[in-house]
Amino acid sequence: MRLVTYNIQFSRGKDDEYNIERIAHEVSRADIIALQEVECNWRRSGLVDQAARLAEHLPDYYWGYRPAFDVDASQTAGAKNPKNHRRQFGNMLLSKSPILEARLLNLPRLP
Repeated sequence: MRLVTYNIQFSRGKDDEYNIERIAHEVSRADIIALQEVECNWRRSGLVDQAARLAEHLPDYYWGYRPAFDVDASQTAGAKNPKNHRRQFGNMLLSKSPILEARLLNLPRLP
């Protein structure tokens, strides 16, 4: 069994390019993939839902995403055209076998 854990740093590579497809390609041979710092709807990474995009690029995996940071980032473009979405940042687990249960445990922080 191959296990990969990877802090993707919002998909930013050493070349300072944000490329979620490159991340998906690098981890695609593992049986279980644990990703940290996956974000959704942040400007720095192009307002991309990285969890959904990773799932699209890795269709043979079951997956779960749990944001540790989750805030309303809705925008209004006039009263008739609201754009409702969340700005999130968290961990993603992908597995070739079904994921039967997942939950987020926040670790304590020092002051």
